[in-house]
Amino acid sequence: MNRALKIAGIVAAILVALLLSLIVLVKVLITPERVRKTVLPIAEKSLNRQIQLGDIKVSIFSGIVLNDLTVMEKTGPDPFIRAKKIKLDYQFWPLLSKRVVIDEVELQSPQIKVVRLPDGTFNYSDMIKKKEPAQEPAPEEKKEIDLLVSQVAITGGQLTFEDRKGAKPAVYTVTGVDFTSSDISMDKTFPFSAKAEVMETVVKIAGKAANIKEKPSIEATVDVTIADLRKLAAALPPKFTAKAKQYDPSGAVTARVDLAGPVSVPKSLLKDGEIKLDKVQVTASGQRPVIAGDIALKADSLSSRNITVAMGNNKLQAQFAVSNLFTKPIIITSDIKADRFDIDPFLAKGQKAPAGGGQAQADKPEPGPMKVPVRASGTAQIGQTAYKGLPVTQLFLKYRLVDNVLTIDDLKGNVAGGSFGSTARVDLGKQGFIYSTKLKVQGVQANPVVSAFAPRAAGTVFGTLSLNAGLNGSGTKPPALTRNLSGKGDFTIADGKLTGAGLVASLADFINLEQLRVLQFSRFAGTFRIEKGQVIIDSGVSGKDVQITPNGTAGLDKTLNLSLITRLSPALTGKIPGGDIRRFVADDKGWGVLPLKVTGTFSAPKFSMDKAAVTEQFKSKAKEKLQQTIDEKLFKQKEGEPPRPERELLQKGLKGIFGK
Repeated sequence: MNRALKIAGIVAAILVALLLSLIVLVKVLITPERVRKTVLPIAEKSLNRQIQLGDIKVSIFSGIVLNDLTVMEKTGPDPFIRAKKIKLDYQFWPLLSKRVVIDEVELQSPQIKVVRLPDGTFNYSDMIKKKEPAQEPAPEEKKEIDLLVSQVAITGGQLTFEDRKGAKPAVYTVTGVDFTSSDISMDKTFPFSAKAEVMETVVKIAGKAANIKEKPSIEATVDVTIADLRKLAAALPPKFTAKAKQYDPSGAVTARVDLAGPVSVPKSLLKDGEIKLDKVQVTASGQRPVIAGDIALKADSLSSRNITVAMGNNKLQAQFAVSNLFTKPIIITSDIKADRFDIDPFLAKGQKAPAGGGQAQADKPEPGPMKVPVRASGTAQIGQTAYKGLPVTQLFLKYRLVDNVLTIDDLKGNVAGGSFGSTARVDLGKQGFIYSTKLKVQGVQANPVVSAFAPRAAGTVFGTLSLNAGLNGSGTKPPALTRNLSGKGDFTIADGKLTGAGLVASLADFINLEQLRVLQFSRFAGTFRIEKGQVIIDSGVSGKDVQITPNGTAGLDKTLNLSLITRLSPALTGKIPGGDIRRFVADDKGWGVLPLKVTGTFSAPKFSMDKAAVTEQFKSKAKEKLQQTIDEKLFKQKEGEPPRPERELLQKGLKGIFGK
């Protein structure tokens, strides 16, 4: 027992002596003057910056503490880096050989300001320029303190990034910067971890770095957490805040990304990862759909996992894949499905343009040409939806976007009791775009379609519509549309009626016949051709009591220039008020024939008699009547009697008189 106590006493004495020796050595070897003399020249030479340093404290237990370190900008009085406190830990055992080896550095609450200058360079660009190797190695100076740093820590740091390039400078701030790394080596692998918060977004990274001296590479996992998109939008720089505000994003987003590879090729660092969308909402056309689901990342591609877009009882499922993320063109494929989803609210127009806005819009150049670095293809299938208030079922879309050309391979669906199908091509690579389309409509009820696309004409056209049309054009503004639109087609409206103000009401007023205010017909059919701002019409309306042949032009500016040969049944001609029957010339079946001409506009048509047609019609009728009278009174030919020469001469004379 006494022996054990004696040994313990000897060990304790040795430890006390050793501790006292270390304290003495610390006081002798690690003085503030020596630290300042060693640290400042090395730091200033490495950073090529002037450095200011406050007081220095040395403790055997706390290490070396540098207070108020400031690294100045290359030019000007502003600080580049500020640190309230830097702690340097040294190794104990080298002190016994009178060497001071500092191997751990901790920066507490450092502030770093990074500036991108107008010419695109940074305020640290000169620090990272490769230096020319010296012709002859300089002789080594004897160092009083060795800086063999193997562990670094940063706590509570702040990074401010000021972008002065561009018309509107922007400032971004990264707070809560923490960083740790141990066993740091220039040519070996060592671990590191970091954490920071920027614009309400928490970023964490943990991994390993290797071969820092020759060819730096990393292997790390990055975690990003956006707890509230609305707070993120509010924290954006002013030039982005206004744009984000109109969409009012909300919800949460988390992401994990695995990186590996040389840092000199950043595009190849991404290996895999995922993004999770949790009740993400944005405002679009006054609606706030809820978006949820996952997105998987793999190398230079991403793909969706259970992405849904919900709005009330409407729910849409989206599958998409994107490849070539870091090269051109980016390749996108998509498939959208929904049993029911109302697209009308998303297509609604925004607020009305202010007074004079129409002229301002007209003065703007045509859009394009666009260079879209994307190749896309996909389909969309919606069981029930609505467009301009029209219920649409079994909507199907198939599209392609290749070399700036958008092609609609198929667009079809059921609407208003019938069906429609269309194909289209839009060249986005030309200013004003160049487009063509083919449209086929079968068995569609005309009134709901007209009401949707031309609300002012609602309740004026009824019947079953079929249409075939092919259109070509360029430009998006009315003058260009009018000038460049061309095409042709045919149409049929069966078992319908025309009514309402405009053409039909004006026709009824001109003829003074109330029964024409609702124009019933069994068939309204014809062809049309569009060229030079005019729709050239060749058509006919046939009904029980009315037959009309609208032929001529209807301008895209809503002007009219139509010939309207109107035939009224005996039942209708007899209802014309007294005296007006003189306008009519009856055919052999007793129908009144009225040659009309229509000018003016759709909303204010002007009817008049077609004088040339009336004259021609009366000539024909008069000749017919005179010839009938002569035949009956003068040259009544008995059965079997040969033609008489005087009859032939009289017929030639009538032809000379009437031009027939």
